[in-house]
Amino acid sequence: MSPTTSTLSLAPSGRGRPSKRVQPGRTTGVTSTALVTVLRAAGRAGVAVCLWGDPGIGKSSLITAAAAADDVPCEIVIGSLREPSDFAGLPVVTDDGGRLEPPSWAKRLHAAQAGYIFLDELSTSPPAVQAAMLGVALERRIGDLVLPRAVQVVAAANPPERAADGWDLSPPLANRFLHISYMPSTDGWIDGMTAGFSLPAAGWVAQPSRERRAISRAHVAAFIRCRPALLDSFPSNPAASGRAWPSRRTWTMTADVLALLADDDAESAHLAACGLVGEGAAVEYLTWRREADLPDPIAVIADPTCVAWRRLDPSRVWAILAGVVGYSSGKGTVEAWREAWGPLAAAAEQGKGDVAAACARTLLIARPPNARPPHQVRAFTGVLSDAGLLSAA
Repeated sequence: MSPTTSTLSLAPSGRGRPSKRVQPGRTTGVTSTALVTVLRAAGRAGVAVCLWGDPGIGKSSLITAAAAADDVPCEIVIGSLREPSDFAGLPVVTDDGGRLEPPSWAKRLHAAQAGYIFLDELSTSPPAVQAAMLGVALERRIGDLVLPRAVQVVAAANPPERAADGWDLSPPLANRFLHISYMPSTDGWIDGMTAGFSLPAAGWVAQPSRERRAISRAHVAAFIRCRPALLDSFPSNPAASGRAWPSRRTWTMTADVLALLADDDAESAHLAACGLVGEGAAVEYLTWRREADLPDPIAVIADPTCVAWRRLDPSRVWAILAGVVGYSSGKGTVEAWREAWGPLAAAAEQGKGDVAAACARTLLIARPPNARPPHQVRAFTGVLSDAGLLSAA
């Protein structure tokens, strides 16, 4: 089975309609848990998801079950039946000049303050409608209305060769989604037909926090420092450009989704990263992250001597210090910012001055208002003065 293909079994709920509670039920393996886990993490990270699969396999049922489990509304919008104004807003003349009036389904979600926008049959949407969906997928913006963060955008698409008048997704639209190939199990369908469908249990998903996001972004940045060619890698194949590929946007989304997954949930991490930056880049990053065995930034700040700085190669030192800087900037307090200088100074004393100086520059840029630099900053006076940052501090 392809790493980006998840075998999902909708567990029986004991009733003939979706349960409002998540039922663990029986599944064909951990892949169903990974899919629902990634769906949850993407929603909390504000990342849109696109489920790819053959017609009639239950993509709509999955999202309906997710909405029922969360007890929130689900607005199903079929792109092939809509006009661009249904997403970009209908121009309305007012005394103040004009506005872009959102459709009724967007107003209902705004009133509910939570729910799902389900963009069904995405690959049958003509290019003009796909263009109008760009703001919906990335910002949850419909006309002049911006929906709350608790509204998740999910789409479903058939491969163009199996869709009615199918289109490849435009690269700008595809690059806004986490793509998952979806293939439910036969046993799950049988169980659901006889006992009712409900959503399998998800794995652990963290609540969003600035600290977790900052550390995760720092790790991705450290990887791109080692592999800059993977930052932007637009596919030459038109079909591939309609799925997952590496860009500055998708790397950021990868970091934000991975930040909400458990450290030991390798399957969900693989599914999420492959769905955002493509399998090749995802495998390379996850392998790098695993082999780097990066310590907890909090532990490094508490005791900078816990890291054998002198024995580490520069790329790993940069990754560790980037995590420290990321945690400090995510925390946002003067105390956290001052404490982050300790590991940088320790690394510089152990022969890693060039790497520590590069991170010191980033840390000083992130200085909270009125924060006085600690004495460890003296080790980096030269490089910070050359950058024009020391006088500003």
